Parts: sequence; structure tokens; C-alpha cells
Amino acid sequence: MQTSDFRSLKSICPECRKGSMVEFYPFCSTQCRSIDLSRWLHGEYVIAAVEDEKSEEEVKDIL
Repeated sequence: MQTSDFRSLKSICPECRKGSMVEFYPFCSTQCRSIDLSRWLHGEYVIAAVEDEKSEEEVKDIL
């Protein structure tokens, strides 16, 4: 795909559900981009992690 092809793709702003703008992709505006960033910075979004079930002693034995 060429760059011009990407501009023709329709995308929805994950914040307000309006059409996104190339300048702010994937958002529609600076405001929506800032709202999303604020949520990340305040810990409202989390990425699930899988805990390793090895005990501390097993880890020490490996090292």
C-alpha cells in the first residue's frame, strides 16, 4: 500500500467514535489524544501480566 492508500482508509477515534484524522491518528483531535494520554498516565488502563509461578528459591537455584 502506498501512503495515499492509508489516508483513504476509514478509522474511528477510540475516544469519541468520530472519524479519525490523519494528523492525530488514531484520534480525531488533539483533545481526544490528550484525554487518552491522561488516562494512561493516571493508571486507568492496565496491561495484564502473567505471573511466573516459580518460587524465589527456584529462581536463586537457576542463577
